[in-house]
Amino acid sequence: MTEGDRVAVLGVRVRLGAGATVDDVRALRTWLEREEPLEQLVSERHLTIEEQAGTDGADGRMGPDIELVLRVLGDVVTLAALTEYTARAVKTWTNNRRRLQRGDPDPQIRPLDPGRE
Repeated sequence: MTEGDRVAVLGVRVRLGAGATVDDVRALRTWLEREEPLEQLVSERHLTIEEQAGTDGADGRMGPDIELVLRVLGDVVTLAALTEYTARAVKTWTNNRRRLQRGDPDPQIRPLDPGRE
């Protein structure tokens, strides 16, 4: 490892349900990047938020097979706190989306599996 390299030590995965679109995934990512305290972690380079192909292998799944992965770089926040911040932001985004659009994305938030990441 070279100087400046960081290792992702923990994180959470956010997957929207069958009612979601690729635009929903991207809108949620933007929302998370601007939501306190996640915004602060991103601006200080302690958190990355990335879109990636889904990993649950659900056959016959409707909607995009894209999920958001939030990875904490360093020892700056606990998994419980990151999960709480993320869940609160996702709930607010989901409530706003319901007021503006039909359909229910039914988000799922779960910890990353360090053995598979």
